[in-house]
Amino acid sequence: MHIDFIEIKNYGIKKPFTSFLPGIAGLFGRPLWTFYTNRGQLMMSFGFRDKNGAIQEFFPANAGYMYERVNGFKTFIKIDHKYYSFFNEPNDNQVMRIYKDRVEIEETNNELKLTVNITYFTIPNESVSALARIVKIINNGEPREIEVLDGLTQILPCGIDYGGYKAVSNLLQSWMDVDFEEGFAFFKLRGSTADSTMVSEVTDGNFFISKINNNPAPMMVDIKRVYEHDTSFNKPHGFIKGINLQDQVTVNQVPCAYSYYSGKIDDEVIIESMFGYASNKEDIKPLVKKIDKIYFSNKLVENENVIKEVLKELKVETNYPLYDAYLQQSLLDNLLRGGKPYPFVTKNGLMSYHLYSRKHGDPERDYNFFTLEPMYFSQGNGNFRDVLQNRRNDNFFYLDVKDFNIKYFGSTIQPDGYNPLSIEGVKFKYEGNNTEYTKNLNELFTPGEVIKYLIDRGLSNEEAYFELTNILKDSVYELEVNYGEGFWQDHFTYLYDLIENYLRIYPDKEIDLLFNDQSYSFFQSPVKVRPRDEKSYLMPDGKIRQHEALAWMEGIDKWANSNGKVLKVNLASKLLTLILNKYSLLDSDNIGVMYEADRPGWNDALNGLPGVFGSGVGEMIELLRLTRYYDEVLQKYDKDKLVVLKPLVKLMDDLINANGKFEQRLTAIEEYRTKLFDLELVEVETRKVKEVIKEVLKQLEKAFESAKKLPGIIPTYLTYEVTDYVDSNKTSHLEGKLIIPTKYKRSEVAPFLEAPARAMKVLNSHEEALDLYKKVKVSDIYDHKLKMYKTSGDLSHHSHDLGRIRMFTKGWLERESNFLHMNYKYLFGLIKAGLYQQYYEEIFDNYTCFMDMEVYGRSVLENSSFIATSNNPDPKNHGRGFVSRLSGSTAELMSMYTYMFFGKNPFIYDTELKMIFKPILDKSFFKDNKVTVRFYNSTINYINNTGKSLYEDEPTYIELIDNDNKITLDVNYLNEKWAKRIRKGDAMVINVYYKIHEK
Repeated sequence: MHIDFIEIKNYGIKKPFTSFLPGIAGLFGRPLWTFYTNRGQLMMSFGFRDKNGAIQEFFPANAGYMYERVNGFKTFIKIDHKYYSFFNEPNDNQVMRIYKDRVEIEETNNELKLTVNITYFTIPNESVSALARIVKIINNGEPREIEVLDGLTQILPCGIDYGGYKAVSNLLQSWMDVDFEEGFAFFKLRGSTADSTMVSEVTDGNFFISKINNNPAPMMVDIKRVYEHDTSFNKPHGFIKGINLQDQVTVNQVPCAYSYYSGKIDDEVIIESMFGYASNKEDIKPLVKKIDKIYFSNKLVENENVIKEVLKELKVETNYPLYDAYLQQSLLDNLLRGGKPYPFVTKNGLMSYHLYSRKHGDPERDYNFFTLEPMYFSQGNGNFRDVLQNRRNDNFFYLDVKDFNIKYFGSTIQPDGYNPLSIEGVKFKYEGNNTEYTKNLNELFTPGEVIKYLIDRGLSNEEAYFELTNILKDSVYELEVNYGEGFWQDHFTYLYDLIENYLRIYPDKEIDLLFNDQSYSFFQSPVKVRPRDEKSYLMPDGKIRQHEALAWMEGIDKWANSNGKVLKVNLASKLLTLILNKYSLLDSDNIGVMYEADRPGWNDALNGLPGVFGSGVGEMIELLRLTRYYDEVLQKYDKDKLVVLKPLVKLMDDLINANGKFEQRLTAIEEYRTKLFDLELVEVETRKVKEVIKEVLKQLEKAFESAKKLPGIIPTYLTYEVTDYVDSNKTSHLEGKLIIPTKYKRSEVAPFLEAPARAMKVLNSHEEALDLYKKVKVSDIYDHKLKMYKTSGDLSHHSHDLGRIRMFTKGWLERESNFLHMNYKYLFGLIKAGLYQQYYEEIFDNYTCFMDMEVYGRSVLENSSFIATSNNPDPKNHGRGFVSRLSGSTAELMSMYTYMFFGKNPFIYDTELKMIFKPILDKSFFKDNKVTVRFYNSTINYINNTGKSLYEDEPTYIELIDNDNKITLDVNYLNEKWAKRIRKGDAMVINVYYKIHEK
């Protein structure tokens, strides 16, 4: 059984939710963003690029639920002397079907003997960004006369910015105009709207194309003629009386975009429409000419195939079809944040260009200003944490990624251990000899810009792609990153996840990864972290707080350099820089890593923590995990020297001499930061590196033990009250006096799930992990009614100093709700800790695909940011998911998938490379004793004849099918010959047999 869609009957009375079409238009298409809801005719808003490119006005979810049936799509029908508005009122004959690539609705009216089916999808591989809408009016009775008015109630002309329209929409109608061209309507402004001496003509616009039964459709854009006096747009009085399409008013009002049909209906009437954006009218005319009777049906299939192609790397067949479909949907949503890597060969080697990504933003995330690049080979922007985490598992799906992501994010680590927020992809610089390209290409360009330039010159898609690959071979790639808006302390914790997953596939490449690649640079933000005496304040109310921790600097180069030459080191050097910087920031009790730079860690809603001298135990745990690994590789590989930043040498000496003492550590790091403005590289003996890492590891192990000994569950967050201080004698630009804290008193914040989730990765024994699991399960973190995990226990006894989390309602957003990302991070911790039985008991309550859709309130194949828990004051919301899809939960789910189906280390290396098969699969996942999974281009069939779960069991024997040649191996692994072939993408079938061993 294969599940292609989720069906919701009578969807209009179910809990409202929002979702979206993927916004993937293929390599040679221009994506469109589209948001829909389970109300009326679904579409809540759509447009190109961002909110300023709305074609249907963008609304936050709470407003969009109201306005969808006001200004959205509508289908009015007159038949048998009766008028009816399909989908206007919910009823039992309406159904909604959600596919990965499209969404459709259907309503049957038994009285009128009509069925209306509507399908939405975005147009792939065209030169314009467009939404397709196919309306099928099916006649369930005898042939008769019918009259139809169908389309979008309000379509915005191009060029209206989001905020401006909200503020002065009445005024902006003065610029609005509609041009009727042959085969389409063009909605535009007559000129620029700014109150400025610089006035310009507007040539781009939004368009509407429609065909009815393969013939150009008569169009209605005069909304007042449709609705007459009804300004609520509820009842089309003009249509009911008899519409006149002649002499329409096309100015000074927000137009509509309706198709009109009057005639006979035999079997069906099909209305095929397109709503989109074009840079000028001339771009639309070739499109109108190519739209023949099979255009829309072909594009529907093509769009489906585009999404299938994007997801081809994941194939799973288990006993749970919903779970299999859930994995596919989650991979799609994962790459919509992290991007799908596309390999290009450049002058600086093979690289991965991540397509289709975007910063998450939608009607439920109305606070984010998302961008979806409306360009061929579209790539988007994102935040550091989001993009890094969602690329964590790239090496398990994509052959050519290898160490690219490690190099990308490793290079963004600054000399002070922090990193930029804004990840904006990759651009290229041409260094070839073709003068035409030197002249016409931007100094920094994207593949999409090159494709457009080549197509505009008359090349076909295939010719343009071939030429692009040649241009990129003569180009170097450059990382596009920018400071953004602050330094989050948890960001560094995700870099080791990339390294760990890379080594699960390429364990034989470890020495190359760490020591032999000298191409890692140092990003530099235009801000610095102030020392203690410039950010610690005695406030007028007598409280001591930490504020304004960052200071802007002038003249900072984006990449650290010496005399104009960018400084490059190996990954081992970058990790050393990172470890020492973060270790230096252990708090005064040597337990947590201080939030000393104005931002907290993973939980953004704890925005007050830095102000109350907060620190993170979770970050300390991850630093311990990284340092343990670093210590291991130092012992494993005999390297004499390491090239490091010169100031790091003095910091190493200072940290060794500090012997873990807080004051000395902090003084050392503050002095180190003063030396980061005139950098150079020096060699340091590995002996000294080993010495400082030994000291750091000793102190971090002590810190972890101290954290575990604190009462109750290991805390995630600590706060510190300053109990003594001296004057700073520095001038403050804030209200309050600058001081230097000298003594602190610690308090533990109520338990959060984050520290246990991270601790599961580093606990020293199965018994410790099981004990922690039991403590969490009986704590207030666990929702016993819903059988799921909350972000934290009760926060009621804390003051508002923690941040906005304290102001949120219980069980809502980050406060004491099931924040799916952290819930899944904890579940992943269980499987990493070897708690396999407990892990499988939990996923059937906590994976959304196993939830009751009536309770969850949206497709169970789609993740949410959070699920309202049973402590929320509104019982109707208990168990309901909010904020759709683009969540870090997909990264955790994919990580769990890799452990379940490939085990902890699918490739190992001692004297040779081996591929081993130790999946972690519960027996219930096997259908007829078999589970199938894809790895690169090979298919693995696990045949389990043991009658029990496979928890790292070794196989009895392996059967390989290579080009129809069957080879049986009486060993439990594949040797280097086979392992390398599979790893480089050779297609094979691998049958792995597990049998009960005879005594």
